[in-house]
Amino acid sequence: MAQRRIDLEEFFHPVGVAVIGGVDRTQTEDALRAAMDSRWGEGNWHLVNPKGGSIGTVPIYQAVADVPGPVALAVISTPPAACAQIVDECGAVGVRYALVFSSGFSEVGPEGAELEAELGEAGRRNGIRIFGPNTNTNAFEPVPEIPGLRGGKIGVVTQSGHNGRPIMQGVHFGIGFSRQVPCGNEVDLEVSDFIEYFAYDEDTAVIAGYIEGFRSAEKLRTALEAANAQHKPVVILKIGATDAGSRMASSHTGHLTGSDEVIDGLFEQFGVVRVRDLDELLETAALFAKLGPGAAEGAGLYSISGGSSTLMAEAAELAGVVAPPLAEETQERLYQHIPRYLAVSNPVDNGGIFIMSEPPEVRQQVIRDISADPAVGYTVVGITGAVPPMSDYLGDDIVVLADEVDKPIIATWNSFKVDEPGFDRLVESGVPLFRSFRGCFAALAAYHRYQRHQEGFRVRPELPDDMPDAAEAALGVPAPDIGAVLQAFGLPMAASEVVSTPRDARRAAEEIGLPVVVKIASADFPHKSDAGLVVLGLDSLEGVEQATQEVLKRARSAAPDAAIDGVEVQQMVTGGTEMIVGVTRDPTLGPAVMVGTGGVFTEVLADTAVRPLPLDEADAHEMVRSLKGFPLLDGARGRPPADVDTLVQVIMSTATLATALGDRLAELDLNPVVVLDRGKGAVVVDHLMILAD
Repeated sequence: MAQRRIDLEEFFHPVGVAVIGGVDRTQTEDALRAAMDSRWGEGNWHLVNPKGGSIGTVPIYQAVADVPGPVALAVISTPPAACAQIVDECGAVGVRYALVFSSGFSEVGPEGAELEAELGEAGRRNGIRIFGPNTNTNAFEPVPEIPGLRGGKIGVVTQSGHNGRPIMQGVHFGIGFSRQVPCGNEVDLEVSDFIEYFAYDEDTAVIAGYIEGFRSAEKLRTALEAANAQHKPVVILKIGATDAGSRMASSHTGHLTGSDEVIDGLFEQFGVVRVRDLDELLETAALFAKLGPGAAEGAGLYSISGGSSTLMAEAAELAGVVAPPLAEETQERLYQHIPRYLAVSNPVDNGGIFIMSEPPEVRQQVIRDISADPAVGYTVVGITGAVPPMSDYLGDDIVVLADEVDKPIIATWNSFKVDEPGFDRLVESGVPLFRSFRGCFAALAAYHRYQRHQEGFRVRPELPDDMPDAAEAALGVPAPDIGAVLQAFGLPMAASEVVSTPRDARRAAEEIGLPVVVKIASADFPHKSDAGLVVLGLDSLEGVEQATQEVLKRARSAAPDAAIDGVEVQQMVTGGTEMIVGVTRDPTLGPAVMVGTGGVFTEVLADTAVRPLPLDEADAHEMVRSLKGFPLLDGARGRPPADVDTLVQVIMSTATLATALGDRLAELDLNPVVVLDRGKGAVVVDHLMILAD
């Protein structure tokens, strides 16, 4: 595919490099040339330092303006306070890119952050794209080539140069890499730029990232859309989870929807594979790269002992990887070589002695037979102990068959003892290789999930941002009528009226129709039921008056300074399933919509699904069906199926509201949303909207 990030193509292949700053004058000319040529290309670099001089025949220019010929990239290693000025000097001679190696910027505190802001402004002022600061030149280091590489290469982008190193050391496991990009503090170029670059890079099959945070939601979506369009899996270790909801403790949604949940929702939308540690990042990305697309589900499990086989089967099931029973015909073929007292239905146990007593052609036929079974998409061979020559023989069998059978063979070497010929040969063969069953099957589960979701990858259209006149009018008064705002966006609100006296409550109840609910009308009591400020099932007008008096009394006693609008008399909705729908705002990704199991146990159950905007109806359906409580909506234990389609429309109306209100909306709770039986709709029973200051 054509590389669409031509700017980054020029950055990675600059014509003329000025290395500005510290110079090691103790090194020999030969050592200097070897180091510089390996990064920047032979004769494509120049040294710049105010002291001038030379190293052998290599001149050191006093300023970048003194360098003869074009300079496309400046590599800056000067004190942080000088970096912005250096960028200005580079801009004056037409330099287009700067890699700022120097540290001492925002990572050290406010003074450094101020210097970083100056550096960013200097880049913008001069039209120079800046990589870093607080980074290194690993992006330009030559990556070792893997002889006979199996599968494709991994492009690595990190926000920690050091944590990129153990990933790149995967070359010792026969894993190929196209490039490593440590982004540093991202004053300009950021991880999303390089995800997009790798999406169009012909040398990259899989994108792996170690990420602490994202800067631009728009860039991130563009990058992930590009990766999906080019069928490039993205595997990310995202750390730095924080509870964005802690800033707004009055909202259920704020409690339940932290920034990490919003990131998870975005990753679900774009099929990003999220992992939790560096080992999992490397092994999962390597599996995608080595298998390539299209490996069918169905794991054939093979090992040398009953205990190992059992452990494999359990690890597979816990990860959600299917290990189907082998056909009777396959089992009979296996029993031609394996004693009948051993299990071969899947997993297949050869008993260990088999490896030592049978010749290679017999040993290898067993793996062929497993692989040939119609239900098997690939074979996982577990080597749980380095027991030479047994483990060496099994490793050799895998190496011989890896290119012969037409289905993938995956190996695990579950031992710290790796100084064995069998292990070395497995690495050299390039087969997918894992150090544990857990890592193996977690990666396979992620691979299958990605494959299943690929057809659903899509660009979400922007939601309409028109504000209905009725909503604008309801917001444009000193005390906004939130119920009217919600109704203007088509949300199905329970009939209600806010009143200030028991007599008015009686009248409202007559108009709405008994039974009704009476609850305090005050934004200062977000958790009304916890404070005893909700009375349900009132079926007499006298009871409505008494409940109104009691609720007002309790509220004034509990919080004398609270702003109380009165009480809300509301239609009593019976039956159905209580859900919550809400909106929160992530600092980077913006508004996100949440749906979950609702009612008074919302925070206890914490059963939610979140998607940032924009989302579509398919997202809303996926969110609802992903909930642990979905069986309650789907007719579990004889319950009538609920009106899920209407719940989906509530989610979409909420998303449209959040889009239209934009920055004016901080958070929104609709809790509970009572979802009635199929075909009977849903009703928003209670709500809390928090507008931005």
